[in-house]
Amino acid sequence: SVVGAMSAFFPVSLDPNDKEQHITAATRLIAKMNMIAALIYRTDKNKSVIYPRQDLTYAENFMYMTFGDCTLPPGVVNHDMETFKLVAKAIDAFLILHADHEQNASTSTVRIAGSSQANPYACVAAGVASLWGPAHGGANEAVIQMLEKIGRPENVPQFVQDVKNKKDGVRLMGFGHRVYKNFDPRAKYFGELVIDVLDKLGVEDPHLDVARALQEAALNDPYFVERKLYPNVDFWTGIMLRGIGIPTNMFTVMFALARTVGWISQWKEMVEQPGLKITRPRQIYIGQPIRSM
Repeated sequence: SVVGAMSAFFPVSLDPNDKEQHITAATRLIAKMNMIAALIYRTDKNKSVIYPRQDLTYAENFMYMTFGDCTLPPGVVNHDMETFKLVAKAIDAFLILHADHEQNASTSTVRIAGSSQANPYACVAAGVASLWGPAHGGANEAVIQMLEKIGRPENVPQFVQDVKNKKDGVRLMGFGHRVYKNFDPRAKYFGELVIDVLDKLGVEDPHLDVARALQEAALNDPYFVERKLYPNVDFWTGIMLRGIGIPTNMFTVMFALARTVGWISQWKEMVEQPGLKITRPRQIYIGQPIRSM
């Protein structure tokens, strides 16, 4: 709702045929989403608004507007500027790796909305709505819930067996990908980054040990290898986000913050192509089989 309402505050950037207005709208969306994400955290914690600083980078400003005064949330042992920079670098990596990823559900939603010449704020708001669904934007949150359910590294073998036996209520989250049929290259990078960040922060997350044990078990089990079920990026990002103080219910917000760059880029590319037509998927009615009267 907040993203869509931006069109009321910035009506001068709504002309679908003005390329300069496209750049203006894109810049505003990317900039405002950073503050909106921080405001969600501050409001939830009943804290006052913190405005951005021009001497900080995009990721650093997110950390500053979220937690304030270049410090990190409670529970983090190291509270110095070097650690702040490291966490901001990790946030930056998260934003880059999630910025765009082919025609996923939310990106396709943005393009479909944009094909009607709806304003860019409304189109991105449509993308947020699509991302809201747990099957799309809730993947890393589901991984955390799975790790919590496993509980301890010694419980991993039984969990793996339950997955292989297709036991009711047991699901393997954070493995496999519709696009990557081998190892997700983003997951390899993030797996190393998570360990480095948590170590520097002095944060001890028991779920990290569970995640490493689960990854080791899956990578050495023919059942998962034959099915090409390798850890994807969502397997690690939840652990990192929680380690730096982002609550689980804000994971989808972080996803939307990162994906805004991809959404608005896809929208801009589409509306500036010659001969833009409204998207109209074809639906073939199959009907019922022959029924006796």
